[in-house]
Amino acid sequence: MTLRTHAGPAHPARGARAGLRTFLGAVLVTAAVVAGCSPPSGDEAADAPASPSAATPPAPAPLRGGAGAASPSPATSVPVRPARDVPEPAPPAPTRVVVADLGIDLPVEPAGVDPDGRMALPGSGDVAAWYRFGPAPASPAGATVVAAHVDDPDGVGPFARLAEAAEGTSVEVVDATGTSFTYTVTDVRSIAKPEVPLDELFDRDGERRLVLVTCGGRWDPDRRSYSDNVVVTATPEQ
Repeated sequence: MTLRTHAGPAHPARGARAGLRTFLGAVLVTAAVVAGCSPPSGDEAADAPASPSAATPPAPAPLRGGAGAASPSPATSVPVRPARDVPEPAPPAPTRVVVADLGIDLPVEPAGVDPDGRMALPGSGDVAAWYRFGPAPASPAGATVVAAHVDDPDGVGPFARLAEAAEGTSVEVVDATGTSFTYTVTDVRSIAKPEVPLDELFDRDGERRLVLVTCGGRWDPDRRSYSDNVVVTATPEQ
């Protein structure tokens, strides 16, 4: 299937850009929020009742059969060291994505979240973005997400050809160390944006895979956005 570009007002890329950012934004905002608890202040701690686990344990009963009670054992001093979590080093970022059968060969830049809480994308359709808060090709699990605009003010971008991908198409991703990862396309879908399964696309714990995303479907001049997202899923070759 092919993407349809609009035949209406100029600058469809601005709508495409906004559409893809809207699609990617919701899950990124969710992933960025972490709830936590703060310890009570000094006054609150002083007024709080002691928990049962913090109470002094009862004294042991005297031993029977001897001449009186046994002497209590002296308290044992146990050395304590503060625990320190040492995070694993981050996997190398992808730097290039190639789909030779479709003539796609793009540099890839790490992307975070923009001020509106959405995934930031390069302004040009000739540069793809990797969601840097998710898995990378060398990660042991989860989806490596790479996205790009379907077009920009200069014309249709290379990722527009993703809609033509077929199952079995080979995809190569090169990371910052120069290591090449080869994937095989297993699924190609054009999904209406309200129905895109964000949790599935941005999964961190499932099987290792590559997810390529761009806009597609019908151009809506009123919304200045495409109706769909083209989502290509590929699994790593063994």
